[in-house]
Amino acid sequence: MRAGGDGLVLSSPMYHDDATGLTPLWPARQSAAACYEDHEAPAAGCRCGIYGAVEGTLDSLPGYLQDTAYETDPWAYAEIDCYGRVFVDMRGVRAQHASLCRIALPETCYVEEAARRGLRERYGVCVTGMEAVPGWLTAGSRDTGPPADEVHLGLDLERLDLRT
Repeated sequence: MRAGGDGLVLSSPMYHDDATGLTPLWPARQSAAACYEDHEAPAAGCRCGIYGAVEGTLDSLPGYLQDTAYETDPWAYAEIDCYGRVFVDMRGVRAQHASLCRIALPETCYVEEAARRGLRERYGVCVTGMEAVPGWLTAGSRDTGPPADEVHLGLDLERLDLRT
């Protein structure tokens, strides 16, 4: 999270704007991916897109948080709906568009009730504690060794819209 002119704003921990050195802000409930190369995001052969974790994928948000340990701003978990062009593989999801569903703040992140209220008002979603975050997301840190031999990608194919 970053302090904006009108309160806390979510931002991506993994993408930095070379001009400012900062991560781009996610100022509204809906967001669209962008790429610094000349194509729509996400694209095959590129790392662009809005990233998300899916149960059974090899990466995890704790791994990404370790990669960005230099960040001093408070952090949050966000549940998202992905739509548009979506790539799903064993590293997770990269999406063209995403919509926030819920925000979860860890207990170690000191955020006053006014800030929680501000996040709820800005995004129009529920702001909870870590009880809303599934254990598989917080337990799968990449520094714990290689992934298990048997990996099951937990997609609910009944809910996915696979129309092209």
